[in-house]
Amino acid sequence: MKRRSFIKFSTLSIFLFSKESLIAKTISSNDLLLLDNVYEVLFPKTQQMPNAKEFGATKFLLENINHKSFLDYDKNLIVQGSKDFISSFPNFLNLSKEKQKELIYSIVNSNDYAQTWLSKLVYFGIEALFSDPIYGGNTNQIGWESVNHKIGYPRPQKRYGLRL
Repeated sequence: MKRRSFIKFSTLSIFLFSKESLIAKTISSNDLLLLDNVYEVLFPKTQQMPNAKEFGATKFLLENINHKSFLDYDKNLIVQGSKDFISSFPNFLNLSKEKQKELIYSIVNSNDYAQTWLSKLVYFGIEALFSDPIYGGNTNQIGWESVNHKIGYPRPQKRYGLRL
């Protein structure tokens, strides 16, 4: 494992192993690195918008994927899709960001399964960007600030009806 990949995984492993969860048993370090890299392609930094790492896309996904409100179909699609993507493109993590972008954009139009997988990642990425930070995304309200959103009150005090 390259040093850069190790550092990325070390950061992600805090979220992966911080809770007893099904995801910790079914997703590998390569799957997490893949998700992190794919999210960086899908949500790059622009002048107005933060990138996926800044608003916590992967963190949001890992913190919410095992909740009972998260559909099993979506969970299975994300986990199995990650494994299938890695087996189909084993060198993806070693590619430059530009090559990763080219590869992702090329498969979007050629494969329904990959398109569905990427669509779900985009869906949950948007949730991470604009949801209340209590759910694990929108770090420091960066998503809201990027679109000058006026925060609604009252804000949630509990995540999914559980005490924090």
